[in-house]
Amino acid sequence: MVVLLGLISFKHTSFPIHSLSLLTLFFVVASTMLQNGWRDRFHDIGKGKSLAYENQSLLLFWLITFWIICVILIGTLYMQNPVTGYLFIVMAFVGAIYSEARKIPFLSVILVTLAVTSSLFIPVTLGASLADMYMLLIAVALIMFGRETLHDIADTKADFGYKKTVPILLGDKFARIISAISLIIGSLFAITISTISILGSLLVLWGMMNIFMDVDLKSVRRKVDIGLVLLTLGLFI
Repeated sequence: MVVLLGLISFKHTSFPIHSLSLLTLFFVVASTMLQNGWRDRFHDIGKGKSLAYENQSLLLFWLITFWIICVILIGTLYMQNPVTGYLFIVMAFVGAIYSEARKIPFLSVILVTLAVTSSLFIPVTLGASLADMYMLLIAVALIMFGRETLHDIADTKADFGYKKTVPILLGDKFARIISAISLIIGSLFAITISTISILGSLLVLWGMMNIFMDVDLKSVRRKVDIGLVLLTLGLFI
């Protein structure tokens, strides 16, 4: 979805697509996910996820391979455009330290929000106007913060003592409120950018209607995630 956001940023600014930047973005995101899977391979067993633990050697091989590819691609980008190269260096650094930031209050959700939102700046580093990006930046930042907080709420039991997230530090009720507000306002901003995204936004709102009820939050999370995929596609079309 992050690569799709990169594409959306080029479309939104009417700037020619830069294929190397999007390819690099894919490998940075994939490397970050592999890094997080490797770092949390033991912890995720408590969440019912054992794939990383059961395939540690293979995971480590792909983790190292993807980071090597990232370094090569970022180096190539830097030689073409130093500003774009610097952006990807920062994004790769954030991805590399994300798993180690879990003990610092709120830092995990902040890093995810910043990293995903940073993908929208790619065309700006290549010469596009930042003035065209404000509404999209606000929408993505709010949606990502709300989504990650929702996931943290669902994982509170497993994360207690392991991470310092919003629901663990500020309480479940406050986390639900701030997640709902962020997702709803972010979805409304998305609708102002593209009315086609209203379908995904409605599914997000449907999921949020249940967030204060005694229901399985994983079910709420699934509805919201599907809604966000549709919302993102709506922004792209």
